[in-house]
Amino acid sequence: MLRQGFTAGRDGGLLNDGEFLDITDIRRQQAQDFECVTNNGVAPPDTRRVKVTVNYPPMITDVKNMPAQLGKAAVLRCEAMAVPTASFQWYREDRRLVEGDGNLKIKNEKTRSLLLFHNVTDKHFGNYTCFASNPLGASNASMLLFRPGAVYSGGAGMTGGLGVCLGLLLSLLLKV
Repeated sequence: MLRQGFTAGRDGGLLNDGEFLDITDIRRQQAQDFECVTNNGVAPPDTRRVKVTVNYPPMITDVKNMPAQLGKAAVLRCEAMAVPTASFQWYREDRRLVEGDGNLKIKNEKTRSLLLFHNVTDKHFGNYTCFASNPLGASNASMLLFRPGAVYSGGAGMTGGLGVCLGLLLSLLLKV
């Protein structure tokens, strides 16, 4: 008879004396390495490590409103956690931003996206939406690029703008 046992790699809290390890209601914090030990009682035990990856939709974890001065550089930042890694898009009102003029650049990294303004003009001030998506879902958040000392109501946070959502849905459908 072949017996297998599993132990968790990090905290050692999971131990199973069976042929299979069933993890139900797994959460993303439970992604870790597991060690599988097989022992038939005759030969020395055989050990293998198995990496468990937990997939989940994007969750935006950090955004900040940004004061900016005319003629200077500015950055809006959006960070999101997701597995598989999120794709980022930026919107101003209901229009998707693309790098067109020399004053705007989008820099996407693994867990964050930066909207870079090289030379802020009056037309750049306003509300921007960061949209993070992967095959499991999407999340968005809004933030402001504003003049120092400007008074504005509200703050950065999650939004549910119908126009942005419809535009993003259309964008995703066109990719398929």
